[in-house]
Amino acid sequence: MNLNWTPRVWSQGSADSGDLLSYPSLPELDSFYRELQDVFPRSVALEKAGHSVQGRPIRLLTITDQDIGDEDKQRVLMVGQEHGQERSASLALLELARWLVTPAAAGIRRWQRIGLMPVVNPDSWEDLRFNNVNDVNLYADFSLDREPTQPESRAVSEVLARMQPELFCSLHGTEFGWQYRMGESNGFSWTTSQFDRSHSRLFIEEINRAAESAGFPQDRGEEEAERILPWLPDNIHHSYYSGRRITSCVHAYHRYHTLANTMEVHHPHSGLIRCKRMLELGNQPWRTESVAGYPVRTMFQQDETFVAAYGQSAAERRASRVQLWAHSNQFVIARGVNEPVGMALSAFSLDPEDYDRWRSMEIDSFLQQRGDDMGIDLSDIRALCQRHSRFRSLRCDQIKPTAGTKEGPLLQTASRGLALRLRLPNRSTIRRVWLDGRPLPLSSSDGYESWHTAGGFTMLQVNIPPQDDVGSFQRHFVVTTYDAPRTDLGSRV
Repeated sequence: MNLNWTPRVWSQGSADSGDLLSYPSLPELDSFYRELQDVFPRSVALEKAGHSVQGRPIRLLTITDQDIGDEDKQRVLMVGQEHGQERSASLALLELARWLVTPAAAGIRRWQRIGLMPVVNPDSWEDLRFNNVNDVNLYADFSLDREPTQPESRAVSEVLARMQPELFCSLHGTEFGWQYRMGESNGFSWTTSQFDRSHSRLFIEEINRAAESAGFPQDRGEEEAERILPWLPDNIHHSYYSGRRITSCVHAYHRYHTLANTMEVHHPHSGLIRCKRMLELGNQPWRTESVAGYPVRTMFQQDETFVAAYGQSAAERRASRVQLWAHSNQFVIARGVNEPVGMALSAFSLDPEDYDRWRSMEIDSFLQQRGDDMGIDLSDIRALCQRHSRFRSLRCDQIKPTAGTKEGPLLQTASRGLALRLRLPNRSTIRRVWLDGRPLPLSSSDGYESWHTAGGFTMLQVNIPPQDDVGSFQRHFVVTTYDAPRTDLGSRV
């Protein structure tokens, strides 16, 4: 690897020289892309992802270790210059590309596949036009139920559909020649969309701190004005206001449960620092997880019961995540009311009608019915539950599920597996676990796992692999007994 490599286009200077990079022309950008691929052919691939209204190509750089298979690689997509004059965002991505081919980024290349689209709006690169030539805001040219209207935003949408990435980042910024003040931020857009907030604020805070430790202060959005995020009826001045449009980040989250980050970049070096930190976080276990990766695995929660993506590899988890997310409005979760410390029972269904059946059903009646349906004897588990007089019924507190989605009923699709999680008290020790009345072994593929989170909880995960008979995938229930630390009050099983 050539450690002394410097792109030729960056030695030419420009009217904006003195910033981290000069502003290259579109032909110079193409020369940089080709040179990067030529010098690092085992790490860099270049392709045309689409075209602009005026026919200019929109480039996609893919950077990864091509000598290692993709099965266990997470996917990341970062785009810049959806708004034409915001070239500082593009410069940050060009610097990121240059860093990603260095030995310092070898671990990122090994475990992640990163797509970079530095210039999404090429027709407006030289003219510094905010929208595209059709006067459309490309960042907000998205919808929950249709494809974008413009060829540039369709190119982003098509790459998202192909990658279904764990992380998507839309970088915005400024054109330094204007010399105006601009605040930097992560995880939200100030004015474009009130929906455009990352679903993992703690992840975003890690990025904020990385920038601030290098001397680049970051806005915190709604925290700046001490207002709540959702609008209050008739009291919008007590809420954080912004537009109601659907952005590329909202689109990525809605379609694929992607962790989306809108980033405002005034200083390209600040953008580089934050992008590097995002990628580094993806190579670490997140605070609730046992394996390295971005926080995108949990699809659904009721109380302390969760539905999560199944899989031992990044590819398996991605396929499960996208399928489950598309049908999460059909999930039903019920858990025992007044669960005693030391025991837990949770039921999961893909049949929305089970919401009304289960939400106040006696636990003993539920177990007897499930035993009859499955043709197995659940008397031991029933006796275990009957030992606690207050542990008697099930509860469903979620929003009532719907019968289907535009993708169709989940039972008509080939299941990619799922994981059921129970969150248990601090530093608990698992004693026994049953799935549908069957004792489970320790297994990351067809059994259970447990781990302690960074915050102190104990997570129990039951792994339910893909099923040939999709009908058998419809209902499951988990029972566990565990030893809780003495600091937890209550009876124990």
